[in-house]
Amino acid sequence: MSRSKAIAWLKELNGEAPACTIYIAPSTGKAEIEKMLGALLDRGALLDDLVENASKSPTGAVVFYVSGKAYVVWPPFPLGTNASARCYDPSHLTAQLKHDWRLGLVLVRLGHYSVGLFKGEQLVDGKAGTGLVHARHHKGGSSSQRFARHREKQMETFFTRIEGHARELIEPHLKEIDYILYGGTRDTLLTMWRQCAFFRSLEGRTVNRLLTVREPKRSSFEEAVKQAYSSTVYEFKEN
Repeated sequence: MSRSKAIAWLKELNGEAPACTIYIAPSTGKAEIEKMLGALLDRGALLDDLVENASKSPTGAVVFYVSGKAYVVWPPFPLGTNASARCYDPSHLTAQLKHDWRLGLVLVRLGHYSVGLFKGEQLVDGKAGTGLVHARHHKGGSSSQRFARHREKQMETFFTRIEGHARELIEPHLKEIDYILYGGTRDTLLTMWRQCAFFRSLEGRTVNRLLTVREPKRSSFEEAVKQAYSSTVYEFKEN
């Protein structure tokens, strides 16, 4: 759900009693989530479903119970603390959605990359480029081993180039940046992260979810930042 749609949905959701709201920080374990939900919502199988779903979110979760229906929202950015209320209270989530965060986006697939700096959904500065990385060679023998070493060198050069552009764009603004998000191919990003010390240094402000990007380039920024601000909403009904 896009930022604007999520804000509108929260405003329109019927908040009539009985209702309750639970905010769950991303570091909260299942036992604590069950305790928080159980204190306000004793609903058997429904409670189990809510605990299971909420515990899977990398950014924490907000649970709303309104007029016989329950909703679990995975917010775009991590929630700060646990909180609960015996009423419908979307204020904290709405505030997060409305805030124009300062973001760094790093989008990578082998051969293509883009790095962008954003204020809200507005691009402040960005760079995009390419790098030659051959596809995997599946034949065996010594020629295959030489090819694999050559490919590893290509990847190393490619990641070094991305790291250089990321330092150029992001490092001067580190005090201002709230979150870093990555998009592209998970295995490629993990390999880059292991090689590049700069990306490892950003771990404390990295949002642990992957943006879907088919081909990282400058034109990919608009869709990627919309994803960065998007929420996931699950609806549950009592049996």
